[in-house]
Amino acid sequence: MNKFIAEVKSILILIIIILFLKETVVEAYIVPTTSMEENILKGDFLIGSRYIYGMKVPEKIWIPFSAISIPTFLPEYRFPAFKQVARGDVVVFEYPRDPVYKYVKRCIGIAGDIVKIEDQNVYINGEFVPFPEGGKFIMNNYLSKEVIDPDIFLGRQGNKDQYPEITIPKKGDSFILDENMDWKLVLPLLLYEGNKVQYIFGDNSLTFTNISPRDIERRTGDKNIYKEYFPSTNATLITPWSNRFKKEHIQYLYINGKPINEIEAYTLSQDYFWMMGDNRDNSEDSRFWGFVPKSHILGQPIITWFSINLDNYIPRLNRIGKIPN
Repeated sequence: MNKFIAEVKSILILIIIILFLKETVVEAYIVPTTSMEENILKGDFLIGSRYIYGMKVPEKIWIPFSAISIPTFLPEYRFPAFKQVARGDVVVFEYPRDPVYKYVKRCIGIAGDIVKIEDQNVYINGEFVPFPEGGKFIMNNYLSKEVIDPDIFLGRQGNKDQYPEITIPKKGDSFILDENMDWKLVLPLLLYEGNKVQYIFGDNSLTFTNISPRDIERRTGDKNIYKEYFPSTNATLITPWSNRFKKEHIQYLYINGKPINEIEAYTLSQDYFWMMGDNRDNSEDSRFWGFVPKSHILGQPIITWFSINLDNYIPRLNRIGKIPN
C-alpha cells in the first residue's frame, strides 16, 4: 500500500512539473481558427516559446483542454526578455477578455504607435504597413466608410476595413479621471492594470473583474450592464462601450476602494500592443476587442510539429517543420 501511495505521489509530482514547464518554458497547442492563414493554418500543431519575451511566473497552472486551473501562489514576476515585442512579430498571448484562451496574431503596432486603417490598408504613425507575405483577404471588395460596425472596438465609427486613428497606450501615460474622459478606453485599462473597480450605489455593490465581449447583450438579452457573466470564468463583467453606460454612472465607481471623485489621475504601469490576423476578413482581433497588455504576452510560435485538416482529418505532412513567419 505504501509503495502504491509513493508511486501515485511520484506521478502527481511529475504531472505538476510538466504542467509548470508548459506554463513557463514551452507550450504545444493546436490552432483552432483560420485567422492567421496562410502562414498558420487551422489544424496546425505548434510548439511555442514562452521565454523569448521574458518568461512569466504563472499565477495559475491550467489543466490542458479545460477551463480548470490550479493557483501557484507564486509572486508575480517576469524574467528578463531575450527580445521585446516588435512590429511584425507573430505573438502568442492570453485573450484579454478571458485568459483561459490563448490567441496567436501578428503584432501590428507597439506602445505609443498611432494605428489607422483606410481601405484595408494599415498605417502606423502615418506610414503604410506592407501586407504580410502569406496573408490574405476573402472579400473581393473592402467595406466603405459609410458602413458602421457596432462591434468595432470602443464603438467607434468604423469597420474592419476602415478604422479611425487610435493611439496605443504606453507605460507612463496618464489619464485624468473625471466625467470628461473616454471611459470606453479608460475602464478596460484600469482592469488590465490589475485595479479593483467597483460600482457602488446605495445597497448595490458589484466588483468588475474583466471586460465583457461586445456581443454578450445581443446573445443573452441581458439588459443589466452591471450583471453580465462569461461562462468560462463566471466573472462579473462591465461593458463600458454600451449605450446604457452613461456619464452619470461614473460617480458611483470606486477604484481600489477609493471613490472616483477623490482620484485625480491614473498612470499606466505597462505597455500595450495592437494585434491583427493575417486573414484580415476572418480574424477577431484588436479591431474588435482592443489592446493586448504586456502582462498577457506569452511568447512566440517557433515551429509546426504536426498538422491535420480539421475538415476531413487528413494529416498535412508538408506542414511539419514549417516556421511561422
